[in-house]
Amino acid sequence: MKIIKKYLFTGFFIIIVYGFWLDYKIQCRINGRIWRLPAAVYSRIVTLEPNMSYTQQNMIALLEGAQYRKVTHSLHLGEFTVKKNSIEMIRRPFAFPKSPEAARHVCLAFSNNCLQKIQDLDSGHDLRFFRLDPRLITFLSAPNREQRLFLARSSFPDFLVKTLLITEDRHFYHHAGISLHAIARAFLMNIIAGHTIQGGSTLTQQLVKNLFLTNQRSLLRKVNEAYMAIIMDARYNKDRILELYLNEVYLGQVGSNQIHGFPLASLYYFGRPVNELTLDQQALLVAMVKGASFYNPWRNPSITLERRNLLLRLVKQQNIIDSKCYITLRARALGVNHESNLMATQASFMQLVDHELQANLGNKIQDVSGIKIFTTLDPLSQDSAEKSVREGVAILRKEKNINDLESAMVIVDRFTGEIRAMVGGSNLKFLGYNHALCAHRPIGSLAQPAIYLTAFSQPNTYRFNTWISDNPIQLRQLNSKIWGSENNSQLFNGRVMLIDALTDSINIPTINLGITLGLRSIFETWSRLGAPKDQLKPLSAILLGALNLTPVEVAQAFQTISSGGNYSKLSTLCAVLSENGIVLYERSPNTIRSFSPQAAYLTLYAMQQVVDHGNTERTLGALHPAAHLAGKTGTTNYLTDSWFAGIDGKEVTITWVGRDNNQTTQLYGGNEAMQIYQRYLTKHTPWPLILTPPEDITLMPINTSGNFACKNDTISQYFPIWTTMNLHGLCQHSETPQKNYRNKFTAQIKSMFNRFMTGVH
Repeated sequence: MKIIKKYLFTGFFIIIVYGFWLDYKIQCRINGRIWRLPAAVYSRIVTLEPNMSYTQQNMIALLEGAQYRKVTHSLHLGEFTVKKNSIEMIRRPFAFPKSPEAARHVCLAFSNNCLQKIQDLDSGHDLRFFRLDPRLITFLSAPNREQRLFLARSSFPDFLVKTLLITEDRHFYHHAGISLHAIARAFLMNIIAGHTIQGGSTLTQQLVKNLFLTNQRSLLRKVNEAYMAIIMDARYNKDRILELYLNEVYLGQVGSNQIHGFPLASLYYFGRPVNELTLDQQALLVAMVKGASFYNPWRNPSITLERRNLLLRLVKQQNIIDSKCYITLRARALGVNHESNLMATQASFMQLVDHELQANLGNKIQDVSGIKIFTTLDPLSQDSAEKSVREGVAILRKEKNINDLESAMVIVDRFTGEIRAMVGGSNLKFLGYNHALCAHRPIGSLAQPAIYLTAFSQPNTYRFNTWISDNPIQLRQLNSKIWGSENNSQLFNGRVMLIDALTDSINIPTINLGITLGLRSIFETWSRLGAPKDQLKPLSAILLGALNLTPVEVAQAFQTISSGGNYSKLSTLCAVLSENGIVLYERSPNTIRSFSPQAAYLTLYAMQQVVDHGNTERTLGALHPAAHLAGKTGTTNYLTDSWFAGIDGKEVTITWVGRDNNQTTQLYGGNEAMQIYQRYLTKHTPWPLILTPPEDITLMPINTSGNFACKNDTISQYFPIWTTMNLHGLCQHSETPQKNYRNKFTAQIKSMFNRFMTGVH
């Protein structure tokens, strides 16, 4: 007997000590860092102000892109309703960088294609600004490949919690971590069936297994599970345990990433926060708890529908919903997203985000777990760009019978340099070669605007009606080889006006202009446009676009031109917050005046003329006459690359089409790249490009001879000019031709060119 007591005492002591150790283990996990949360990546934060150029349709697209739901009934969180000249919405609460904001009920009033007024409907006050919550676009995976978003217990809908408890653990608030009644019921059902068909685990036991144990089926594991469940129930209150379960439960998988918790599953399956789901949608998520792989709404929709309706019948029997509501809910389809955008990796864009994180934070972030990354990405622009590239490349491959054609597209805000979208290739689901960021390709005639920008920076020498030589040219280079070029049309005009040379993309006048300006001036222009120095090689062929740049680098150049000569370094990052809400990084405006606003204005104005009158581009202008687009095609030698730079009132879009093996694409005139850009515009309506002339820009009449018109001259057109001279002094009678700056010293120019080339090594 004494021996028995001794063994019992020893066993009891071991159990107690083991219990203390388990308690310590549980506290270390629960009171510390329970999960290594993935870094959440958000789209751009849109700040609205009165008198901004937003139409009602623009705003509807913006709200739908942020996954707000358009309704006609009374409003709830995350919904909006459209009236004649206004939109009423309830914005979600959101922890913006530096200043978290609660939900807000506002009315957006529109007039004359702009946002006229923003009114807080709760206070009745007009607002000077209003921020929309950004959209969660993807994650930087946690080391364990688990994806989850944490949400406090109080933020979960009551219906979801009640449905979960009814189906999984009805006595949750009354048992001590384990349920003897449930264990006995499961034991009896399994005996009757002859095999295991039902478990008796409580929510607490399930949580313990998920946090501390494995899925191994053994008596020892079940004993440990029950013991730890009792300890956890004694240590923490029921709501804390339920909160942990709601955020931990496994609800599916995408690729190699596991989906844990109702908050993330809600976004993944329905594209909406869990507190905005309808009752049937909440019931579907709870239905998946029993087995997320089996009750998968995409893989097994009929079985999942039956399971959801079973749960709805159970909650009706518990009088949580009435019969009328039950009939309505069970008649609804599953309503899940056909394709989840949440887990789309945005691979090309995220590659640049990773680079910027390293460049701006480096060793400051040893662990990205739980941080919030606010980017510049616009979901609507990204979605439109991806569809345009995918559809456009498929059509071109079929038309040209070239199966390895590739394309890239970069879209940036023309004023801030913020990258709104990036597509690195036609295979959007494969993290392959990022053509937008890494492919250095010759830009061809897309280089011409830089030459004209250089010319416009000399206002007393070069204007739109300056005549430029259009005669064949051959020059001897350092290696004694003869370098020459010809026009695409194989024809020569003798001389052409500067504006016509750019509009019609005529090679020889552009080359002659570049030689006159000097290669060093052209190189300096490209350097100020942001081109990498290692790509600037002092060769005459650069005048024809023998300059290898990536689409991102080309976008940087045209951003500088389109913003009035202000260089703003392209960026994908707005802010980075730690898991505790501390601002780790915040982008500050960093604009450099690279060119005079007058020269940049004239270049952009000329590019508008290209779209209106250019040989290839005018078809684009005809399709969007109200947008007043600016643009330029780019074609390279042997037709290896096709480019298009398109500019509207808000964005610069660079499109490239080519092959990775540098073989001919049989694509001419940049038309194919422009076609993909046109696809983008049909999906993403362009903003009108309204140019405001800067100081010292004057609209001058031009007579039929191309000279500045004098009194009584017949006026054929008007050109903006930049001059500090007396405007009357520019008058030239028709019989006096406009000075030809190219024919004056042709031999001298050739000699200067040869001397320049001789000095280059």
